[in-house]
Order: sequence, then structure tokens, then C-alpha cells
Amino acid sequence: MSKLIKLHPEHGVNPTIPLCAVCGKPKNEIVLLGAAYKGEAPHHMLLDIFPCDDCKEKYLTKGVMLIEADRDDLDENYNPKPTGNTMVISDEAFNRIFTIPIPQKKMCYMEIAAFQRLYQEYKKETN
Repeated sequence: MSKLIKLHPEHGVNPTIPLCAVCGKPKNEIVLLGAAYKGEAPHHMLLDIFPCDDCKEKYLTKGVMLIEADRDDLDENYNPKPTGNTMVISDEAFNRIFTIPIPQKKMCYMEIAAFQRLYQEYKKETN
């Protein structure tokens, strides 16, 4: 197993605490980066798009999180890269707007142009 864990030559396991992509608060977990991070890892990092347990409870129980992402800029696993913009719409609104079923994790990527259009429509309705 020790061959699977690559320690950073200077910083060892090189731990960091991930931040919630929604509220920005630290999640209740620790990530051991080891040699995957060049240099000393900061104490807190935004590592993924997944919300913390509090934000899951607050938002994903009420709707679906749409994550704006660039499908022309893929990561190493061929996933679109998120831009950092997100919004949550109700399950009812999701079913009215989209022809696909609500995703199991209640999160989905959305192309930049479509995300911006939906956001502009929301702004028109709320003004």
C-alpha cells in the first residue's frame, strides 16, 4: 500500500481542509494531498464543486443545483470545468424547464450560454 501513497518529499502527507463551493466554509473532512500538490498545501482549499452537509440540507433538499461549466475545457476525466457560477432551482422548475429526470445527486453541469440565459430570465422575473 505504501507504493500507492506518494508523500511530498518536504511536507509528507501535505494535508488541507476543503472548502464548500457554495458557502465557502470548511467542510468536515481532511484531504491528504501528498506529492500531488507542488509545495506546501494551504490550510484550506476549494477542491471540488460539492457542497458541505449544511448546504446540501439547505439547498439540495429544495431543488437542483445547476453548475455553469465550459464543456470545451475538459479536466483529466473528461468532465467540463466549472466556472464557479451556480444556482439552485426548485424541483418543479427543473421539471418544467428540462426534459431529463432530476439527477440523483441533485446537481448537474450546464453549458455557459444556457446557464447565462436562464439566469437572465430569472433576473427579469425578479425585477
